[in-house]
Amino acid sequence: MKILITGASGLLGRSVFKQLSGNPIFSVTGTAFSRAGDNLIHLDLSDREVVKACLQTEQPDIVIHCAAERWPDRCADNPDSAWQLNVSSTEFLANHCSAIGAQLVYISTDYVFDGTAPPYAVDDSPNPVNFYGRSKLAGEKAVLKNSNHWVLRLPWLFGPVAYLGESGITALLETLREQKSITLDHWAIRFPTSVEEVAEILEQCLLKIINGTNFEGVYHWSGDTACTRYELAQLIANTCGLIAAHISANTEPDFAVPRPYNCQLDKCRLTELGIVGHEPLQHQLARNLKPFIT
Repeated sequence: MKILITGASGLLGRSVFKQLSGNPIFSVTGTAFSRAGDNLIHLDLSDREVVKACLQTEQPDIVIHCAAERWPDRCADNPDSAWQLNVSSTEFLANHCSAIGAQLVYISTDYVFDGTAPPYAVDDSPNPVNFYGRSKLAGEKAVLKNSNHWVLRLPWLFGPVAYLGESGITALLETLREQKSITLDHWAIRFPTSVEEVAEILEQCLLKIINGTNFEGVYHWSGDTACTRYELAQLIANTCGLIAAHISANTEPDFAVPRPYNCQLDKCRLTELGIVGHEPLQHQLARNLKPFIT
């Protein structure tokens, strides 16, 4: 099976590229924009002729579309560029995948929901509360107009990072080490999810496709631990042997860009297929933060 991964230099894309490249069943090509090189080919998703030429050359069976603007505040500050990447480029990519007979897997977000009625099943009605969620929902709709493609919604991601600020989760280690008084959100419920686990989940899905399982529509995956940002900082402090006395909790929503309260994703559509994760959150955090602990 030939696989093309967009955004293969990003937080999620790196782990997906590494996981799938380690399986000899797959022939994997990774693309990147600003961080091409290191076995990744340069691809500007806004250049339609370049995208078309790439797909014609690579002739993938599956395209895993990890490239996205995933920071809600940046989406709100730069809506045109966010819409271009999350929607317009996605729509063209999906349409051209259909034209060459490739299946597109679109990585989406729990932020398509408003967070008022969790847990959310795959067929619950989305109602995003910010521009980021609206852009990802529009991307989903553009993808699903092509019946051969499917969507995987994910929540708050973390994993192996080049620098701690690459994920809002690993960035909490810096907050803990600075020992400056700070207030963290203790209102919004989140489900930290490892990109390494997501990569394993995608590999399991692809192996099922090879064996004849049909994937279409929307799927969910999520970590199982519910926590606020404040509670996660406490967990990281405990995991890394740090003091968290300088951190206080804010129990009221206080965001420059609105966030949903609790977007817990019901992942039973995948678990009923036998798709499973294996590692507890604390073990995942310890492994990924260890390189930054001195």
